[in-house]
This record gives sequence, C-alpha cells and structure tokens, in this order.
Amino acid sequence: MKLAQPVQNESGMVILPEGTDLTLPVIERLCAMNIASIMIEGKMVPDKPKEVVLKEIDARFEKTINEKHMSMLKSILIEHVIDLYK
Repeated sequence: MKLAQPVQNESGMVILPEGTDLTLPVIERLCAMNIASIMIEGKMVPDKPKEVVLKEIDARFEKTINEKHMSMLKSILIEHVIDLYK
C-alpha cells in the first residue's frame, strides 16, 4: 500500500509525503504519533454486498423514521453507499 495523500501533523507539517510505501515500521510510527487516519491508493472494495449494507442502514434508522434530520442523514448515507458500489 502507498499513501494517496501526504500525512500532516497537527501544525500542518508534512510527516510523510504522498506515495510513501506503508511498511510495518511506517505504520508503527504513525500509530506512535497518534495519527487517526490516512488515505491509501486504490479503490475501496466493500466486504459486504450492497443489499446487506442497505438493510443494515434501514435497521439502524428504524427508530428515527419520523425525525426529519435523521431521515435526511439516512438519505445521504444511502446515496454514499450506492456510490461506493458503482
């Protein structure tokens, strides 16, 4: 795996440039620096079928069906999931 974007510290200084190979020592260094997330090259491959994910979303939002903001959030999430599976 390679970095798709540079990794920056809290002050914006680049710690690792885009294209850096993610070796075990590099990953350990990022963990030690409390870097919460990184972007890696490549396309994400979902581990569940789209239909399963959409059913899970329905189940999670079942109790909030009458809440306007939650319905809007659910719609955004569904749209995002559908885009992931294109």
